[in-house]
Amino acid sequence: MKLYPTKPYFSQESIEFIVGNFREILEGKSFLTLGKYCEEFEKRFADYIGSKFAATTNSGTSALEAALTAVDVRGYDVIVPTNTFGATVFAVIRAGGRPVFADCLEDLTVDPDDVKKRLTPNTKVVITVHIGGMLSPATYELVDICRKTGLLLIEDAAQAHGSTLDGKKAGSFGVAGAFSFFSTKVMTTGEGGMVTTDDMEIHNKVLLIRDQAKVNNMNYHETLGYNWRLTEVQALMGITQLMHLDDFIKRRQEIAAIYNEELREFPNLELLEVPSNVHHNYYKYIAFVPHGIDREKLRSNLRKGFNVPLGGYVYEIPCHEQPAFKEYHMATLPKSEDLCRRHIAPPTYYTLTDDEARYIADSLKRGLS
Repeated sequence: MKLYPTKPYFSQESIEFIVGNFREILEGKSFLTLGKYCEEFEKRFADYIGSKFAATTNSGTSALEAALTAVDVRGYDVIVPTNTFGATVFAVIRAGGRPVFADCLEDLTVDPDDVKKRLTPNTKVVITVHIGGMLSPATYELVDICRKTGLLLIEDAAQAHGSTLDGKKAGSFGVAGAFSFFSTKVMTTGEGGMVTTDDMEIHNKVLLIRDQAKVNNMNYHETLGYNWRLTEVQALMGITQLMHLDDFIKRRQEIAAIYNEELREFPNLELLEVPSNVHHNYYKYIAFVPHGIDREKLRSNLRKGFNVPLGGYVYEIPCHEQPAFKEYHMATLPKSEDLCRRHIAPPTYYTLTDDEARYIADSLKRGLS
């Protein structure tokens, strides 16, 4: 069998839809970028998330930076979980903010109590990252902190398409949510992003920023802008992927159920617990190996001995320990330092079969034994 860390899927119906409509674009019946299909994708995505507005961008990173720029973090502190991809921090710095790192909980979400410790009169934004696609119940505490202090909560929902907490979708808890459609995500356009919000002012600023800050579509600029536009063919991909997103998630949940069944009682592995009020899209299925296990040796042995490739980490080195952010390193963050070093992510993707999932689980147990 041939296994993959992750693998995108387009149905034959989707391929026909994309190719057929792309022919129309190539024949000159639609603009190549930010045309009618981008508008349709934005509307459908906003409706799916339950937000009033959605704006496409060319990546999840630009989506987050656009949101941070729209609320103007220049000169302000922005609380960022140290357990996140570097792009989250890149977006803060490039938007003019100062990242302040906070520790995480057992479920890898930023710790609300640690967030409180990092607040200063100069704090403006708190970013929560839905790691692995899970929308933590701690989100309620973060919403409450921001409401009581007048801060803004922004969701880095790059991995959390379709995930919910008590039925409310990721990307609808903060003043804005930023999604990624990179090739590894639960739904993909190869590259691409989306900003969701209920705030018309934020939405209009994102629309302005992403398209070179052209006022009234003229070559007149009152602020700095960027080329963060999404192409029409990517929007076509996004429309079809969104149509199948719930099916993608259902299959990932079935795979996760097999992993739970096979691994729950295995003593050398601790599974990430998913609360009953959380609908997890399982962008990553996360488990933790015991202290003392050489994770990289395990990863190598699984690939060489069993042909099992583990998925990518989320994330292996916390940001406060990264050389690029050394000027912002102010404290040790022990929970993140521990969990970042011990977690693994067995493959989850739509076309993974039940037998393949059981083989992966069995190989993992044999590798750890």
